[in-house]
Amino acid sequence: MAPAAGPYLFLLGLAAGMGLLTLTAYRSVSPPWLRRLLTAAGVFTISRYAAMALLAMLDDPPWPGLLARCWYASSVGLTLPSVVAIDQLVRHPAMTPRKLLIWFSPFLAVYAAALAFGADVPFLDRIPVLLPPWFAVLPATQAIFVVGFITTCLLFIRKVPVLSIRIALGALAAAHVYLAIDGMILAAGGWYFRPYLFSEMAALLALWFAFETASSLHTNR
Repeated sequence: MAPAAGPYLFLLGLAAGMGLLTLTAYRSVSPPWLRRLLTAAGVFTISRYAAMALLAMLDDPPWPGLLARCWYASSVGLTLPSVVAIDQLVRHPAMTPRKLLIWFSPFLAVYAAALAFGADVPFLDRIPVLLPPWFAVLPATQAIFVVGFITTCLLFIRKVPVLSIRIALGALAAAHVYLAIDGMILAAGGWYFRPYLFSEMAALLALWFAFETASSLHTNR
């Protein structure tokens, strides 16, 4: 077991709790198939924290390949809900859930391929390392997503006059900036505690706030 396993496991439990809180915010999303898709993505994200706990506690963890894939679950579990959150907040008449999913599908294809073919052993300091070429492809894809996502949030912040929507979009953009900063620290070799844990908790809270804001606005219309 890692020396700091006690506090670390507490933080993982806290992150899992935030993941469950975010799941509750999907209750008002429609159509039902989109709500089920978001729920599956949320459960997959929570499985990441279970995998991280097992990797911290066990010197020889079972199902190393499965745990490695769960470790990278947030590549899907935070990006897809973030895109849907913008749509739920703005509700542009030209956008539909199916169009949104089609737009996101190239990113989803890369994430799925990285999980299927790249997320495997070896482990470095109890963290699974992506195999080549996915250790470069996944960060590059994520960088493209983050730039596009933050740009979209900023454009809508300028155009949408509703303050609560602007705040929710700003929180989403700030959370993804935090995630990107974590990624840059990791790429520069700045290994600290466990990468992305705190920024992912911030992202989960931003998602919860965005979906709750969208639900409140929709109910009051």
